[in-house]
Amino acid sequence: MRTDLVAPSGENMMGIWLALLSAAVLGLVTVADKRLISVNMPDLSSFYLIIVITLYGHTGLAIVVFGVPDQLPLVHLLLAAIAGLCWGASLWTMFISYRFEEASRASAVIHTFPVFVALLAMPLLGEILSIAQWLAILIVVVGAFSISLRSSAGNLFTINKAFPILIAASIFTALAHISGKYALEKIEVEFVYAVRNACMATFLAMFCRPKDAFAVIRALKNPQTLALVVIGEMILAPIGIFLNVAASSLGAISIVSTVTASRPFFVFLYGSILSVAPFRLLDESIDIRTLATKAVSIALIVGGIALLSFG
Repeated sequence: MRTDLVAPSGENMMGIWLALLSAAVLGLVTVADKRLISVNMPDLSSFYLIIVITLYGHTGLAIVVFGVPDQLPLVHLLLAAIAGLCWGASLWTMFISYRFEEASRASAVIHTFPVFVALLAMPLLGEILSIAQWLAILIVVVGAFSISLRSSAGNLFTINKAFPILIAASIFTALAHISGKYALEKIEVEFVYAVRNACMATFLAMFCRPKDAFAVIRALKNPQTLALVVIGEMILAPIGIFLNVAASSLGAISIVSTVTASRPFFVFLYGSILSVAPFRLLDESIDIRTLATKAVSIALIVGGIALLSFG
């Protein structure tokens, strides 16, 4: 398969709008995840269990509602499974980073993944990058580094220890996009969605423990925790994932991944709002200097990614 960079029209435009809506929805999920991991859940493994149960539940629902396709090419089915496993690995590394990184910074670095989509597309899809696109890669890397830098005593800046983890999550996300696009060539959106969910859940289930069930039950007795889980994990996350799969089926993956990478903007917006009174759900830094740094860094990342796909 070759995913040429094409001018957005027809199905590509629909793919762009679905990808943008997916980014907006999943931005809310990122904020909810950050709150749950940092405050509401006792540990990561109990949080994983919530996601695993939700993903398996939506997998079963999708199969009951849409059924199983008559034709399931083995290679494309395997690629759909690989996409799900890569998404699971991406979530796993991202959730680890949330323990010691702000949601807006973490999301911005992870969403440099269109850079890796472009790099992987060269050997795998035979795509050739233009000079403008290579320039865009440099812009995105600078933006990712700048949003991961923070002032520290005795040093002008230090690189946050979460940065290597976030780059790994970005690479896993790129692999998920490419393998998922291949799968969608021969398998319907609804079944790719189901397989992706099942494999994501299977990957994260490896990090769950039997005692996590009791920890989850205790945590859900807190009304705020229950609300965040129901709204964020059970409602918004599946909607955002389905929108992303649908967008990938309609548009060129380079364009869709670029629009999806606007998610840091929504995380930045939601996170800033929810860090001030009367909400105070997050503890994002909201002083003028920090906000300006984040805004410039996110602008570099999103602008560079846009140039990468459209330049």
